[in-house]
Amino acid sequence: MSIVKKKLSASSGISCHAWNGDRSKVALCPYNNEVHVYEVGNNGEYELTGKLEEHEQLVAGVDWSPTRDMIVTCAHDRNAYVWEKGTEGKWEPQMSILPSTFNRAALCVQWSPHENKFALGGGSRSVVVCYYQEENNWWISKIIKKKHTSSVTCVSWHSNNWLLATGSSDFKCRIFAANISSVDAGVKRKFGELLMEVDVAKNWVHGLSWSPSCASLALCAHDSCLHVIDLEGQEVPSIDREPKCYTVKFSHLPQCASLFLDENRLVSVGFHDKPLLFKRESGGTGKWVLEGELTAKDSNQKKTSSKFGAAAAMFGGTAGGGAGSKAKPTFARVRTDVKAMTGKAKVVSKFSVSGMDQNLDTYAL
Repeated sequence: MSIVKKKLSASSGISCHAWNGDRSKVALCPYNNEVHVYEVGNNGEYELTGKLEEHEQLVAGVDWSPTRDMIVTCAHDRNAYVWEKGTEGKWEPQMSILPSTFNRAALCVQWSPHENKFALGGGSRSVVVCYYQEENNWWISKIIKKKHTSSVTCVSWHSNNWLLATGSSDFKCRIFAANISSVDAGVKRKFGELLMEVDVAKNWVHGLSWSPSCASLALCAHDSCLHVIDLEGQEVPSIDREPKCYTVKFSHLPQCASLFLDENRLVSVGFHDKPLLFKRESGGTGKWVLEGELTAKDSNQKKTSSKFGAAAAMFGGTAGGGAGSKAKPTFARVRTDVKAMTGKAKVVSKFSVSGMDQNLDTYAL
């Protein structure tokens, strides 16, 4: 495994990032109200080619549609913008008309697999699904607001383009029917219908991700556990059927986001300073186990000689506590986002991780 680190933020970190379709460009937020667009050269160098500056507060989410080449952003200013390149090559924002009840910070956003709508979650205890209205040249929305009792912290689309998974700080993961009649003509479901509700984390849900076949849904929560929900071959979940859930407890700090490498492996990132690799046990049990950290060996790093030293290092301190120690601050250890870098392949061999240390790290397995 190889790791390449690139420092791409001059402020206090990178809050989120997203790649274009061929992974030649990346959009990231340097933990402020801007989004910076970089082009990756053949030599691996990153060149700043644009800035998206319409937001007024911290950008919390960004996603890049691989085929239509559009960027969607959301921020704590309660707004979402869809960005397209104009005739002069400059990124131009399109307005998203959000409901008046969506009156708190926007926290997460993601394009649907067909790239014809996007989901937006936020502090108003609701999810908004936005789709394009050509006659007015803007993005209009429908809101799902009845079931969440706290902030919606993450959203993740099923590959069928109309099932939407949400995670919330009310401790629950839900799956909704998010079909729009003008977009999903063949789907005969009521918009906003609750199809599944799982209360397995017993703590804030930080991140969600589907497996390549969408047979499993991984859930990262603030309980220092990874939960994998097995839908057991259900094409459409049923609210009357409790799905299987496998929980992996670990001694590291909580994880915030995850990515399936294939059907039997996934990687997660969060408050621990290194990605964690999880694997499904062989033998048909379906259980998941922690394989360990993904890290490059450092010959200069000294081994910790005690359990106290290991615990101190986890929280940004040192075992000796001497005046000459230069421990990384706790906030700089946080990893905020993980994204695949191998296109639409069902086996991910390369991915990127952004963090509060101002770096964008590229991992090749």
